[in-house]
Parts: sequence; C-alpha cells; structure tokens
Amino acid sequence: MKTAVIALTKNGSQMARHIASKLDADVYLKREFMDHIDTEGRIKPLDGDFGAFAGCVFNSYEALVFVMACGIVVRAIAPYLKDKRQDPAVVVTDEKGRFAISLISGHIGGANKLAESIAGLTGGSAVITTATDVNNMLAFDVFAKDNDCVIENMNDLKHISSELVNGGKVALCSDYPLDGVSRDNIIICSDSRRYKCSVVLSNRKVIESGPGKTLVIRPKNLIIGFGCKRGVSSEDVQNAVLDFLSVNNKSMLSVKCIATVDLKQDEAGLLEFCREHRLPLKIIHRDAVSKVENMFSGSDFVKEKIGVAGVAEPCAVLAGDRAELICKKTVYRGITLAMSQEEKIYHI
Repeated sequence: MKTAVIALTKNGSQMARHIASKLDADVYLKREFMDHIDTEGRIKPLDGDFGAFAGCVFNSYEALVFVMACGIVVRAIAPYLKDKRQDPAVVVTDEKGRFAISLISGHIGGANKLAESIAGLTGGSAVITTATDVNNMLAFDVFAKDNDCVIENMNDLKHISSELVNGGKVALCSDYPLDGVSRDNIIICSDSRRYKCSVVLSNRKVIESGPGKTLVIRPKNLIIGFGCKRGVSSEDVQNAVLDFLSVNNKSMLSVKCIATVDLKQDEAGLLEFCREHRLPLKIIHRDAVSKVENMFSGSDFVKEKIGVAGVAEPCAVLAGDRAELICKKTVYRGITLAMSQEEKIYHI
C-alpha cells in the first residue's frame, strides 16, 4: 500500500520518521525539521498552505498517516472527500504515538488495520469506531476486500451492517466454499430470498432476490481466454465479451483478467478494451500453451498459422490459479472466447 507519513512539528517529525521506516513510506516534513532531502525521494519537504498540500497527497497515496492533532487533519482533508470506495485510508496519531485513530476508509481503504499496525509500532492504542468492529461482527466490505471481491450495490451495505449491529441476522448465500468461525448472526443458506437482509456471493449475472435488501458480492474468479484475427476493433471485442458473459450468465465485475498468447499481446483493439474496463491483460507464451494443447479443442489450421492449435481455452486455464474451464470456446466474428473459474475457499 503506497503510504505517506506527514508531520508539522519537531517531535512529530521524529515520530513520522520512525513510523515511515517501518511502513516503507514516504515522509513529508517541514524543511526546518529535515536533516536533508533524501536522494531517493522518500523524505520530502512540506511547503506552502497545508490545505493545498493535503489535496495533493490525498489523491496520490493509498494511505495517509498524519502525526498531529485530529482537528487539523479533518479541516484539511474535508474538501477532498469523495466516497469510501475511492478515498485513501487516513490515520491520525499524536506525537507520542499513544493513540492511532482510524479516521477515514476504515474498512475498504484499510485504515482500521493500518491504525492497529501503527499502534503496534509506537506502543500505543488503536482507536477504531466502526460499529461492526466495535461489536466484533463481520463487516462485508472487509470480507470483500480480504477475499479479492467487489461489492456490486455498495449503497445497500449500510442496511446489512445496520441489521447486524442492531441485533438482527443476515443470510449468506455463497456459490463457493466458506471457511471461518461460525457466527450466530450469520445464517449460511442456499436460498436467501426469504430473509429480510441477505448477502449473495456469486459471479452469476442474474441474482434472484427476495423483497428485502440483498447485498451482491462479486468474486474476482473468472478469466476470459481470448483469441482473434489481426485488427479487431475494441468495439468488436466489447460486443463479443458482453454477449459471451450474458449468454453464460456471468458478471463483468467477476472478470479477473483477459488472457491471450504472446502473438496477440499488441492487438490494439484488445489493449483498448482492457484499458477501458481496467482489466489486466495476461500474456501466455506459446511454449506453455503447446504443453497442454492436447487437453483442449484445437485446429490444424490455427496451429499452422501461429504454432499452437488453440488459444482461448488453454490461455483461460493457464492464466489462473487452480482454474478450471467452465465455458468452452465460442466463436464470434474474428474473435474466439473461452472462460475458466478459479477454485478457492472464501474466508468469513
């Protein structure tokens, strides 16, 4: 996690250096409290208006640690707050390191865990005020982050959390194995539709829900194997991928990456599609494909052209961790797609 530690005073600067050295973080200090400017750029001068400075670092780091009074920080960062899904983790600690306060993005941003880490470094206490943590209850945004998932309908998270902290029970319906300590307020079930509040963990595009609130969590466990003729456009790629997912009832949010062979790594249309959807493109060398190509359907014509008999199916499997082919190749105009699913256990 890219982190910056910031201090305004002499004593605060000493504490900031100590914390940053353990977190491998950048440090921002007033020039009068700097011994030197680090040649590697890890110790940086804090100049000018503090509010403007806060705006610059707020959008440049995943986590910010302020060694100063909490009120200063609140006033400085207030104009830049956007959304819990986008804001960096913000932790405030005093110059003595007695308290590490999780201020912003406690769950998704990781500020709660960061506060605990800083308290461990300084010998202080972590101050965490999120209701689920205080009541030792499962926080589903933390569950999603820890298990490499994304929440589809974030606005409904508050209803689920409210139900838990107010003594209610929430149904959890998962398409995958779950592991963890049994919790009295979480009902593991196969059909969540009859519960007031429920959570569904699935990559299925269509989720059947009842009259209550249903939080949908998407695991990043799908890999799309991709083969194509030269010169396909990003629009062609998008149309093919969206149709492929729709036909197979799979959510785009569950796509972990696109995988193809090295020969196709510079396809402009594919690269543009991946950029637009913020999807990693994983390149599989043809030597790796050739070792497993007999396990998948193939074509002598394709092998003559590129050296391997197939692309989409073997790439989909080779790009994943314990991935199994769940959708065999489908041919579109100039594009071939296949899909694998990674097998894993999700921890609650």
